[in-house]
Amino acid sequence: MVINRSIHIARLVSGIALLGASAAHADIISSDIEPGDLFGPGIAIGLVPFTGVFNYAGIGFTPSQNYTFDSTELAISLSSGPNVLNVYLMGSSGGLPSGVLESFDLNGALSTNRSTSLLTIDSVTHPLLDAGVQYWIVAAGGPETFASWQQNIHNDMGPNVSGSSLTSFVRDSDANVIEAYQVDGTVVPEPQSYMLTAAIALILVWRARRS
Repeated sequence: MVINRSIHIARLVSGIALLGASAAHADIISSDIEPGDLFGPGIAIGLVPFTGVFNYAGIGFTPSQNYTFDSTELAISLSSGPNVLNVYLMGSSGGLPSGVLESFDLNGALSTNRSTSLLTIDSVTHPLLDAGVQYWIVAAGGPETFASWQQNIHNDMGPNVSGSSLTSFVRDSDANVIEAYQVDGTVVPEPQSYMLTAAIALILVWRARRS
């Protein structure tokens, strides 16, 4: 009888733990991409030919809830030079990107087909994104790479920046059609959810022991 009761309690606790875990789920944090999109013109990033200018481009987004950062999808294609791409998740200061939260150095990942080029980049460290705080996805080609970050085809506009380095960004017009991107993350449950789950678990364990 004692063994059966212990097993029953263990199953209850395990079920409650799974219930709490199910409160967190993958979600789209911000996106201007829809299934089946074919992309067109883009913004030059990396080493721009004939000008000698190196250009970074960035898109700002603001989570509506607390998330952990899971991945980003970017419509970036290779125009010329080495197949190298550098991407950064950055914080914000004064409406501009500031401080690298996670960086990605990719080799051989870019397609040369602009219309279908959609690159998925998975997070390794899964930094926390706070609700109501602005963050930035910034991209550039390698030192000798000329790439194109295609604009979204839905005429979505929003915060965007450009600059020759990670510390010299200029805020471009929010009336620009921004590049095609998506940011995905996992919702971080509020502390109240954990407290409620723990309370339910304690009540069920107490009832199981009494029976």
